Amino acid sequence: MAQRREGERQGETVQSVARALTLLDALGDSRGEVGIAELSKQVGFHVSTAHRLLATLIAQGYARQNPETGRYGLGAKAFHLAESYLGQMDLRGIVHPLLERLSHETGETANLVILDGREVLYLDKVESPQSLRIFSRIGRRAPLHCTAAGKVLLASRPWPEAQRILGKDSLERYTPRTILSLELLRRELEAIRTEGVALDREECEEGATCIATAVRNARGETVAAMSISGPTLRMHPGRIRELTPVVVRAGREASRQLGCAVESAAVSRVSPGAASRKGRGGAEKGWAPRKA
Repeated sequence: MAQRREGERQGETVQSVARALTLLDALGDSRGEVGIAELSKQVGFHVSTAHRLLATLIAQGYARQNPETGRYGLGAKAFHLAESYLGQMDLRGIVHPLLERLSHETGETANLVILDGREVLYLDKVESPQSLRIFSRIGRRAPLHCTAAGKVLLASRPWPEAQRILGKDSLERYTPRTILSLELLRRELEAIRTEGVALDREECEEGATCIATAVRNARGETVAAMSISGPTLRMHPGRIRELTPVVVRAGREASRQLGCAVESAAVSRVSPGAASRKGRGGAEKGWAPRKA
């Protein structure tokens, strides 16, 4: 009998923790402070239960009560936990399994790219299994204005800031397809911001085509780009249409794992600035990493 009561107490403790966390979620979802009656109704608890749990959360610093209005909000410790979580996350470690999945699904080299000064830096990659492939290396740097990943990273910023990052009034030519006009680049970045995907069809390297999309953190900030790169010979317009939503889904899954509340809207096309040269994308479905 004593053993049974101990088990029941353990069950009650777990239930109490679950209820307290439910209250924390509700406080986090509310816009500003919330009253006890509204909060209780939202989570489905009796007012006395919610009041008791809130008193404990307040005592531990995870909730607070406005002494003037009596309404409740998140406490400082809740924000401390969020900051600790963000600080402990390993971008490369989280995204690498998704790169493996992306390379497996597309048959192309998958890359994780970040902004580093006025260039992009290849932070991680998974090589294509095909004999004909685009070789890249971790630690490689590349220009911003003529790589798909670079354009994604630039597009996440207002145009004046993007110009400051570029740090020049003219754009360097790398191939006959490189965008050299700042105005044309500005228009393409606007389209990328709207549509969530960027293309590089032999703009940086002849014979190479890339598709990229953003990776966002819990604050919704673009912290990296995911891309695939393959030989233009294989990356014809029809295949670009096929692979674009796969890349976008992978980027959204990476963002979700980093805590971003990813929008569920379908991506139906690639940027108009690029579409005339590079094809158009299709609608997307759910995407998840392949299990080992």
